[in-house]
Amino acid sequence: MAVIEGQIEPLKKIKGILHDNGITRFSSIGEINSFKKNYQIEKNIISKEIEVEVTCQIKQLECDLVKYQQEYEDFKNEIIGDIHSEIKSLDIELKIIKEKSSKSFIYKILCYPKTKSLTNKNAHLETNFDNVVSNRTHHYEKQAVETRDKLNDYTTNKDKIISERTLDSSRELENTKEVVDGLYPLIAGAIGENSVTKEVQKLPDNFHLFNDFSVEFDPPIYNKKEDDRIYSIQIDHLLVCEAGIFVLETKNWGKQSVNSLDLRSPIKQIRRSSFALFVMLNSRSNHNINLERHHWGSKQIPVRNLIVMTGAKPKEEFKHVKVLSLKELNGYITYFDPIFSTAEVESLCDYLKMKTS
Repeated sequence: MAVIEGQIEPLKKIKGILHDNGITRFSSIGEINSFKKNYQIEKNIISKEIEVEVTCQIKQLECDLVKYQQEYEDFKNEIIGDIHSEIKSLDIELKIIKEKSSKSFIYKILCYPKTKSLTNKNAHLETNFDNVVSNRTHHYEKQAVETRDKLNDYTTNKDKIISERTLDSSRELENTKEVVDGLYPLIAGAIGENSVTKEVQKLPDNFHLFNDFSVEFDPPIYNKKEDDRIYSIQIDHLLVCEAGIFVLETKNWGKQSVNSLDLRSPIKQIRRSSFALFVMLNSRSNHNINLERHHWGSKQIPVRNLIVMTGAKPKEEFKHVKVLSLKELNGYITYFDPIFSTAEVESLCDYLKMKTS
């Protein structure tokens, strides 16, 4: 099975657009297509799903209220018991001090501050009994009150809540639909490039496919014939094998598009990319590729240009560029005789990885 490097470029763009719009529900193109197909059905059942959701939330609040009220009552009774025990302990301690004070005037004077403190504390507990209980049980009481208020709000305004949520969800759904509709060209491109990747993957493991191969040039590469300075290139797929290097551009066009669109644009694009790639690979100053020296002289690295039509295919032939259907791709690639060894292919791959890192 061929070695695949990197992710196809349209898929990267699709993920980026979805992320920028806060859409996280899709993990594949299949899920996007399923959403488009079932959009109207999903839109129609939004209100019913939200009604079920709100009803379940009301039932949960009712259960929570019972739980929190019971917790509050249990803790309140525990606190009341603790305060009564505290008052009783204070009474006993004060009684002991008074009995000892009645027998010793000096002891009475020495214990006066403590007696006053205990008396005040006791009086505070007895006078503000309800407030003390309320302060110590505030957290539990607040939890129960907030749950009861929320339950009352949900019960009283159930229809309004359902309506507001339905509107919000419908807007979110419509926004997702709008974004997805705008992705159609990218999705078509992703489907086409993904099918090329799967087809090439059928080849043996001495074939290496680089998806979305891009590199920048500084200084730019000058194409004298076209009077063009090339600062960067981006190639859908770059295939490296013992027969050389193949530049693959994928077009997922229908018959109408093939007949109406000017093919000079992709032809010109692939020629431009392959020229820069050829210069980069065969530069005399490039010492990063280890090729075995032939007894006739230095080897040249051939670059062949392929446009793979995953949909309709034009009948015309083009100079320096081969236009193939998806079914023709692997047969065409394997037609060429090997000119590089396994070690040379690995060296080429290492160099290309270095250029894109």
